[in-house]
Amino acid sequence: MATLTKAINKNLFDNILPTFGTPRIHIPVWDESQRMFICDEHESASGHRYYCGVRFCDRIVMVEKVGLYHNWTYIDSIELYAFNGTKLELIQKRDYDKTFRNEDFIRTESMQMVKDFLTGIAKTQRTYVFEEQVALHAKSLIDGCYKSFLDPDFNTRLTQILPSLEQR
Repeated sequence: MATLTKAINKNLFDNILPTFGTPRIHIPVWDESQRMFICDEHESASGHRYYCGVRFCDRIVMVEKVGLYHNWTYIDSIELYAFNGTKLELIQKRDYDKTFRNEDFIRTESMQMVKDFLTGIAKTQRTYVFEEQVALHAKSLIDGCYKSFLDPDFNTRLTQILPSLEQR
């Protein structure tokens, strides 16, 4: 217990939230309202803000590239990655132009992307899978990506995904 108390001290919190003027250590930040990690946030020369949001479950990783223009939030792209045992591989990507970011839109598009991927793999393996079964599996994967990191039972391959989050 003494070592835990020593570990949680003022220096830890000063590194996470330093006083004004002191550089902050760059770590992915969990945004509970969007249920994703905010990884790469920057501002363009014209004053628009951009960030990269990452969600994941035990099988896929969703990456949203978001732009904040004046008073509007746009989705620039959605990327889906799958684990191959050692690293992440891009399995689907969709780019958007001037599309307002909406949580339902993101879920629907992501589910369709997972369904397209699963259907394509099944076809290449000459396996017939019922469309309803693919849809249910895609929904369960996407729902898993929206699980809160703050839940006490959050159980994923966090140690494997953190290096990928830090690269983004």
